Amino acid sequence: MERVASLDELQPGGRKSILIDDTPALLLRIGDQYFAVEDVCSHDGQPLTDGPVTGFEITCPRHGARFDVRTGRPTRMPATEAIPAYAVELRGDGIYAGPAEAGNPGAASIAAARSQPEAAAAAVSSTGVSAGGASTGNGAAELEDSEIIEALRQVIDPELMINIIDLGLVYAINHGEGKVQIDMTLTSPACPAGPQLVQQSKMVLERLPGVTEAQIKLVMSPPWTPDRMTDEARDQLGIF
Repeated sequence: MERVASLDELQPGGRKSILIDDTPALLLRIGDQYFAVEDVCSHDGQPLTDGPVTGFEITCPRHGARFDVRTGRPTRMPATEAIPAYAVELRGDGIYAGPAEAGNPGAASIAAARSQPEAAAAAVSSTGVSAGGASTGNGAAELEDSEIIEALRQVIDPELMINIIDLGLVYAINHGEGKVQIDMTLTSPACPAGPQLVQQSKMVLERLPGVTEAQIKLVMSPPWTPDRMTDEARDQLGIF
């Protein structure tokens, strides 16, 4: 791990641009916890540096994608891929950050560090609840956002022959207690394929284990633009 800040450098709500293994990253203080994520939006590669933070989510200032700073997982479209989240520790001489164990990014807690001064380090906590989902509270496996996204990749726009995820038509995913709600748009309000895309989306989601109902909500704000497409979709359509 690398020392990235002093113990009193950040106030609650503060942030600092840092480097972890020569990779630009953000150190954020939320309450008495510290988090570190790579300073990049997985949707378009732009920095998250100035993005607003609400709760444990940081929003990309360019297209509005959101990420959970505890895990790096995307919580709002157009992002569909996670960003790296780093482990953070508080030690006697400062705040340290570095690569986390696979699937186990962590946050450093001031309270934990103060309760164990002899170790001069914070306990590392982790979260396994999928962003946008709800915990079942009974130990049952919870549906992951990634499972929903992969299911929706099966829904192909019949005119462009590209799936609705890579087209950037899906704006938001919410799920819990067997129900999934998707906010999605169309390439144009008069798109003739709209009813087909809605029906197919509902069908593929209700095939997922544990899903009892899928609701597809069509929204037209903000309007879709080609900027929402992934690089793969751009390449397929010859947009550079």
